[in-house]
Parts: sequence; C-alpha cells; structure tokens
Amino acid sequence: MKSVKTLIGIVFLFFALSEQNYAQIQLNGSFDMELSAGGEQSRFITNGISREFEELNLAVTQLNAFLFAPISDVIFIESRIQLDTWGSGKLNSPRISLASLTWDNPENSYIIKAGRFISPFGFYTKRQLTTDRVFVQHPLGYSYFTNISDIRGYWPEAGNNTNAEYEEGDVGLPTIYFAGYVTGIGTQIELRKDKLFLDATLTNGTPITIRDRSTLPNLALTSRLFYRPYVFWEQGISMSFGNFMHGDDLNNSVREEESFQKYYQLLLGTDSKIAFTYFEIIGEVIYSKWKTTGFISNQFDESCGGNLCDYNLSNISGNIDFKYEPPSLTGSYIALRAEHLLFLDADDPETNNSFNWDEDVSRLTAVIGYKLAPSILLKASFSDQGDFDLSEYAFRIQLSSFF
Repeated sequence: MKSVKTLIGIVFLFFALSEQNYAQIQLNGSFDMELSAGGEQSRFITNGISREFEELNLAVTQLNAFLFAPISDVIFIESRIQLDTWGSGKLNSPRISLASLTWDNPENSYIIKAGRFISPFGFYTKRQLTTDRVFVQHPLGYSYFTNISDIRGYWPEAGNNTNAEYEEGDVGLPTIYFAGYVTGIGTQIELRKDKLFLDATLTNGTPITIRDRSTLPNLALTSRLFYRPYVFWEQGISMSFGNFMHGDDLNNSVREEESFQKYYQLLLGTDSKIAFTYFEIIGEVIYSKWKTTGFISNQFDESCGGNLCDYNLSNISGNIDFKYEPPSLTGSYIALRAEHLLFLDADDPETNNSFNWDEDVSRLTAVIGYKLAPSILLKASFSDQGDFDLSEYAFRIQLSSFF
C-alpha cells in the first residue's frame, strides 16, 4: 500500500504545480467476472486454471482503476491500479501495474515516455484489457511457464515439470510476461505518416521480467517496427535483447564469483493482422534464446572446470487466430486459435550431448463472444492442450466491462 500512497502523492503534486483544473482528470475502471473449470491436471502455470479451482468456480477475476491526468497541453500521466487473481485464483493485493509520464506534442512525429508502461514487443501485449481481447487466454508464448528461472537460470524442475502453482514460489517464467509491463524510458516515432511506426524502449530487463524493479543492474533494449500498408493489413517486427537474471539469497554465493550480467535473453518476433469484411486473421511467431546458468539437482551447476556452466537454450512459439463476425447478429463473433510451443534441443555444456530442455506443447481454443454493450463483452471459451485427453482442458465464461 505504500507504493499506492506514493503514486497518489505524486499525482497531487503534479496538479499543484500545474495550471490545469481538476475537471480534466479522467477516471475509469474495469471489472471482470468469470465462471471457470479445468481438467484434473490443471495448473495456473500451464492452462491458467489454478488446481484449487478445477471444479466449476465463479469469481471476480480482475478489478482496475485507471487515471489519465494532463499536466500541460503536451504532458500527461497515466496509471493503473490493479487487483486480479493472477497466479493464485484469488484476488491479490492491489498493485500499481502502470505509472508513466508521457510527453506528446501533436506538432512532432514522436512521443517520449518514462516510468512503467506497456512493452512494445509483440502483438498481444497491446491488448491488456479483456474487453480488447478476442480470446480469454493469451497465447502459449505469453502464458505457458518454461524451465527458465530468473534466479536459478535453467532449472529442469521448474513449473511445468512439477505440481507447483505460481503462488508456491519459483516455478519458472513464461517466454514473455503476459501482463506486458516494463519499467524504463521509451519513444514512439512515426516514420511514415499513418503507415510506419517504431516503438523503442530501454528497460530494466527483457519482456520475460515479471518484477517491477530490478535487483541487479539489468538493461534491455526492446523495439517493434509496425507497418500498415493497407487498411486491411498490419505487420509488426519485434526485437529485444538484454539481461533478465535477478539477485536473491539463493544465488548470493555464486554471484560473488560469477557475474550474472553476462546472461541474457534474445527475442525476435513477427506478427501479422489481416481483416476484411467479417473476417480477421492474426498470426504471430516468436523466437527466444537464453544464455544462462543452470540449477541442477538442487544446486548451481559448477561442473565446467569448477565454474558455472553456461546453457544456451531456445524455443519458438507460434499461433494463428481466426475470427468471424456473423452479419446477421451484430456484436457477436466466433473464433478459433491453433498454437504450438516448440523447445529446440540444446547441447550439454559439459558433454556436448544434445538434450531436450523442456517439453513441447500444443493448444486448441474455441471462443464465442457477444458485445452486450459497447463496453461490455461476454465470452465463452474452451481450450485443450498437451495430449488432448481433456486432462488439461480449460473452460471459461467471462463477463468483462469497462466504465
């Protein structure tokens, strides 16, 4: 709660120094309620359903308060205070997920922002609110937890190979943090009017980073080039490179001899959206490579000449989404998503033998949606993954509103 009070204090200080009046402050909110159930092997870190709530469960899953406040004609602040069931299935304590200061002069072709804001990488980080999303779940690349830990490095016993849940401790990380926020400075440049844009940020970690603050001097460059040649076609190319490891009591001893700053994540992605008449097709492919240490058999791997072993690991995620809006029922749609997360074989740093560092996974999702009002969306979603034997299915009926 201290961080909430700090933000409120900063907001009022800005207004005390500004000539703007309080009537210009915009306050909004959103509310999500969900009826869900999952298969017997459901876990938050795999299919998004906490194992405690495998049976049919009705809950408020997210509450948001948004603030937009102009300081001058070209400077404004934005914030988001968020309560959600992320990682636990129960409403967590409120947190400030967005707090940014933006300079945007309409006479210039660029903007500058600083603070905590949405990462430019990829397509789905831009669809933060459930009312903006066709599907309930993010794609596997954004939501499926891998055997990568930001305090252990490569960890074969991480999330998807155990029965652990997110709130029970370190369970690995998804390829990209699906909440989509980073801390740093950034700019958006209009390279060609209404057609070509570049987003670039310098942040305290790559998009895998879940933490608000970095405990090590991490640095990452993330960018997305966005091209809209025609009204029906949009194309994006994303890149990120930088540090992602964090300091912790667990790795204090090995960090005294080996700097974690040499470990990095490289991300490359491309996304495409084609929309015509009543159809929309979205596809995205993301490649990720990590150079990291290893945590094997409950200890850091120092079998490489007495030094920490370096692991080079990579995966590729891809999804294609089809959406159709029946012209006979305005406001409704049906959508299908097919996706796969492929873990490329790696070489053991000591023996050079090839090994599989994580298990591939596929998922199929179907959803039916209907807009009850311009800012109220009802969705019914069903997905299955893995062996498609319904042991990891996820069923959701979600009501989302923005006000």
